Amino acid sequence: MIKPTNLATDSFKCFAAWLSALFLVVLGAKLWVVQLYGSPLPLWDQWYEAESFFQPWVEGHLTWQAFFAPDNGHRIFFTRLLDLIVIRLNGRWEPLLQMTVNAFIHTAYVCGLAFCLWDFLGRKNGWFVCFLLAPFFALPYAGENAIWAITLEYFLDIFSLVTLVALGFAKPGGRWWWLGVAAAFTGLFTMASGLLAPVTVGGLMVLRAIKHRRIERRNLITLGLCLAVVGLSMALGVSAEGDRPLRAHTLAEFTSALVRNLTWLFFDAPGMACLIFLPLVLLIALYFRQNFQESQAAELLLGLGLWSVLQSAALAYGRANYGDIFPISRYLDILNVFVIASLFASVLLAQFWLRGAFSIKFTLFLPLVFSAVIFFGLCRISQIVVNELLIPTRRMNLVAEERVETFMATGDQRELLEQPTVRPDPEVVLGVLRDAKLQTILPAACLPPADAHVTGRFTAVSQWLLQNSTGMLYCGLGLFVGLIGYTLIRSPLGLAWENLPAFIAWLTILARSEEHTSELQSLRHL
Repeated sequence: MIKPTNLATDSFKCFAAWLSALFLVVLGAKLWVVQLYGSPLPLWDQWYEAESFFQPWVEGHLTWQAFFAPDNGHRIFFTRLLDLIVIRLNGRWEPLLQMTVNAFIHTAYVCGLAFCLWDFLGRKNGWFVCFLLAPFFALPYAGENAIWAITLEYFLDIFSLVTLVALGFAKPGGRWWWLGVAAAFTGLFTMASGLLAPVTVGGLMVLRAIKHRRIERRNLITLGLCLAVVGLSMALGVSAEGDRPLRAHTLAEFTSALVRNLTWLFFDAPGMACLIFLPLVLLIALYFRQNFQESQAAELLLGLGLWSVLQSAALAYGRANYGDIFPISRYLDILNVFVIASLFASVLLAQFWLRGAFSIKFTLFLPLVFSAVIFFGLCRISQIVVNELLIPTRRMNLVAEERVETFMATGDQRELLEQPTVRPDPEVVLGVLRDAKLQTILPAACLPPADAHVTGRFTAVSQWLLQNSTGMLYCGLGLFVGLIGYTLIRSPLGLAWENLPAFIAWLTILARSEEHTSELQSLRHL
């Protein structure tokens, strides 16, 4: 059952300070990626969105059915609703503003995830929770999502987390449980794999039944509800024929893609998967012990891990032939949940061992070494994404921006159709740019030179946030350093083994601050 939260307690106030630091670091890092690599032009699927969704809207015949219409096998109601709200409030369609809004949405999810982990892990060591989560969402290994103005994965993450926590741990019939029911249902309209959240909750009910050798009535009710939502999802399911070549056609293709998805952090060393799996495997073994006192925390971590594994399997089937050795960047905001669950499983194991016969040195050493290996992999894969994806994408977008600008100035479509040009289909782009009614909401980069100065109501705010993204990032890092330093000074333990993680975290943030400074100087010359 979810425990009531007293937001006025000193414990929460202390955690709120760490949460503020996490918020600033993640938001600043995401906006920095948008500033460096984002384009004022619509990108990829956005051109199709303009043709099939925005055009009926400006023409006055958009129906509610269009919000739920299939899109590449998904029903993306919330993505379409958000896009329409942002355009309506802003007065114009501006991809950079949408990217900014998306950054806030994902940062809110990160803070929600941090709160859940802190709450389930005993409401202690909040600094450690925030410190461990920050690299997973501040580093740009999933940077493709940051520069795509269409929000899919972020909504999926949010609704899935709410479903897992509220439906999986609240008493049936209570307000939290009904919130979980609502999240399970609405999650079906984020992505096709939204059904995997209630599947995960059902898996938790089965896990509890195995542990207690019986299934309680309330767990049976939740399990039945999950089955009903999954059945509804099957009825709403759509098949995108255009995606058929991307699917797994043989067991070998599926297995290869699944291994690739599960070992994305060390894609060139699949054997490292054993290290990533180890904490969760040990946690499962401890969970079934009768004297294990951290059942709810273990269930949350195992649920997060199961959800991410199911997402990996769904991607392995639906996108087995999409990408090569390296998993697609935009899927990593889903696949990283498994690694996060494993990392915090190591923390939970350390807390359990501290009560046993193991020494403090041993119990602190294991999670520190494990997190160091994980963070090394995150930094390495982030550099690969920057060099192999973000920089080439920005260069191609610069060419596309020049093509569109020339076409809007001359009206000569040959300039727009000449390769390289706007992706994925210049014919669709041509139709969008020539539509007189769509021009009333098109971004300034898609307008004739005389109207290129037209901006929306929130353009200045978005530009200010993007221009000050590095300052926001440094404020977050500085707040982390200050809070950790303050904690070390006030702690009666000083630099004893118990404070070793805080001291290492302090040194790590200082080192990362220096690295960010040098990276910023080099990226500005691109």
